[in-house]
Amino acid sequence: MSGRTKLDRLSELVNIDVDSVDPRVAKALPFKAFNQTSNQAVFYTALCDEYNKEDYEWAVKEFGKEGWAEVWDRFCCKLCANNLPNVQNRVLIRLSPRNLKNKDTVLAQCHNFDKIFSELGVSRDQYGIKIPVVGIGMAAAKELNEQGIRTLGTSLFGLPQAIAASQAGCFAISPYYNEVRAYSDKSLWPDVQDPAINHPMSARLIHILETYTKLYEQTGKEQPIIIMASHANLEELFATASLGVQHSTILGHHLTELAATPDDLPPHGYIKPSHPYKNRVTPTRFTLHSTSDPLAGPDWDGTLARTDIDYLANGGEELDKAIKSDPVVTGKIKDVLDIFHGEEEKAREKIEKDIKVLFG
Repeated sequence: MSGRTKLDRLSELVNIDVDSVDPRVAKALPFKAFNQTSNQAVFYTALCDEYNKEDYEWAVKEFGKEGWAEVWDRFCCKLCANNLPNVQNRVLIRLSPRNLKNKDTVLAQCHNFDKIFSELGVSRDQYGIKIPVVGIGMAAAKELNEQGIRTLGTSLFGLPQAIAASQAGCFAISPYYNEVRAYSDKSLWPDVQDPAINHPMSARLIHILETYTKLYEQTGKEQPIIIMASHANLEELFATASLGVQHSTILGHHLTELAATPDDLPPHGYIKPSHPYKNRVTPTRFTLHSTSDPLAGPDWDGTLARTDIDYLANGGEELDKAIKSDPVVTGKIKDVLDIFHGEEEKAREKIEKDIKVLFG
């Protein structure tokens, strides 16, 4: 369409990432997205798409004798590599939930990703690995970041997780605005008129932004950028942008809707900051979030997570303790891991069937 759209408007407020490995989605944008994100559901959809038939058959033929997991990793990395020319920065791939058994299993798959990407000509500054922010995950992420393999902390719903991701050296985090079950159970979705004020996750976003600002000011160390995920509609995309997140990763159908919707919003006068946390100040409209936490319930005592706790010690023991003390976070993380594990299991069944057909 001609004329100014809401996609144009949103791109002035926040850096736009594409939550799809389909090159057609990225190429449809009037600009290059900054990053590409992905997950097991995205890749299973791609696995079943005729568009990717050649890459899938290549992976099965070349690596089928090594087992379904190697075929899966190869296929996923290949699709990321294919999409790299369509983004400005990184393609992001997600750790398999099945490998959150211990630190060694996390490291093994991440090192395999690193090996595959290298073979595909994708350098370490062109990709990143999404790792759930749980104890095992962040203990491994710290080692990986020290090795030059960059990680993003995902499945994030609270401040202790954000602090742990900073301690692990993650270059980014992806908080979820909505829990994944909200898309199948609408009763779990906070359908509010002004999500920037009334969505219960908005307060926790301000806690994270203010804590990262304080850590940057105190230490001079770069803090993770926020790549916001799991928006239910366009209003929520604009809400998290107004709260101050630096990036939003957006599903294909939302990108299409943004591009098809005329920009009828009033002038904003906003300029993206040159640095994510330097001289950052919470807008007056959102200062109420600094001392509130609707997700914590009415008995919350107003105490925020401390930054002087080593959340990564003893394999992430303190992080796991903090997660277990917050039933909201515990349940939401479990739902994410269960859903993505289920998608990967469907991929495993298909790949194993096709390996058997090819190799007997």
